[in-house]
Amino acid sequence: MSGDDLFDDAVARAMLGWPGDQRPAVDPAVRARLLESSHREHRFPDLVSLIARDADLPAVCAADLLCAVDDPSRWSPGPAPGVTLLHFDGGPKTADAITGFVRVEPGHFFPEHDHAGVEIGVVLQGALRDTATGAVHERGARVVTHPGTAHALEVVSRAPAIYLAIAHVGVIVGGQLIGPDDARF
Repeated sequence: MSGDDLFDDAVARAMLGWPGDQRPAVDPAVRARLLESSHREHRFPDLVSLIARDADLPAVCAADLLCAVDDPSRWSPGPAPGVTLLHFDGGPKTADAITGFVRVEPGHFFPEHDHAGVEIGVVLQGALRDTATGAVHERGARVVTHPGTAHALEVVSRAPAIYLAIAHVGVIVGGQLIGPDDARF
């Protein structure tokens, strides 16, 4: 393997979550697809390290997920009108969490919910107002919400709000716990 091939193989291993040389060589076709995806452009370069840290993923994986944000086919209906979700599996530190991106259209809310565990949010686009505190969070804001805290999130920008949500243990909506493996959310 050339030096470039070794680097490319290391990138592919990182994107698959494979540390060092603990796994077999990556199939060349899989490596090519992974590397192609790692070179795609996205509009959030300043947020890659924050998303990678909070989602417990390598930066190349976080960058790939940020590319998916602008792919309408990746989103699914959310828990309320004007809300869509893009779920993904985070790293080991998020095994007990609902992980994904949330998109809320202008004039809509992410509905009232309570936190069963700590929730970490990072705003990628738009602005959200926390109905419990009145605080407005804009692009780049990292918000930590503690267990037992209830609120809704209202879009206060003309653009849709998009944010990372990592809800450890899950959220309580309408008195029902919705956890990481719950198909309702």
